[in-house]
Amino acid sequence: MRGAFGYDGEGKYTKKLANKRKAFTVEYAIRLQQTQIECCDALRVIKSGDAQDAFFYCDPPYVGAAQCHYAGYMQADFDNLLKVLEAIGGKFLLSSYPNESLRDFARRNGWYTVELSMASTMTNGYSNSKKIEVLTANYPIAVARGDCGGVDG
Repeated sequence: MRGAFGYDGEGKYTKKLANKRKAFTVEYAIRLQQTQIECCDALRVIKSGDAQDAFFYCDPPYVGAAQCHYAGYMQADFDNLLKVLEAIGGKFLLSSYPNESLRDFARRNGWYTVELSMASTMTNGYSNSKKIEVLTANYPIAVARGDCGGVDG
């Protein structure tokens, strides 16, 4: 809901943030009624919440990329996440960059992957370069051609 962070000239939140809060309607509130948000170690949350009908969307800091305030997330952390995902009974969808360890886990476990070519920076609406994002799941996934400029993987 926050989007970009900043203050207006009077030291108050931007109008953009205020408008987003106003747009948070009863419809959104109803949709989130059964949502649980936890502030603790992600691996602990996955292990404690795992069940056959559980779904986990995992979007960890991307190893090898600029992590800003997530700095310090290393390959070993990512490997630990993959080990936990390997053992769950529920479903997961993981977002990441291409990673050799991820490829090994996916092959070993029969996970499904889709690679998406995405613009990595935007200047005046024009993409300066491309990056590859990888979606990995323990259930069949597919991305329609044209979505996010993606290609089925």
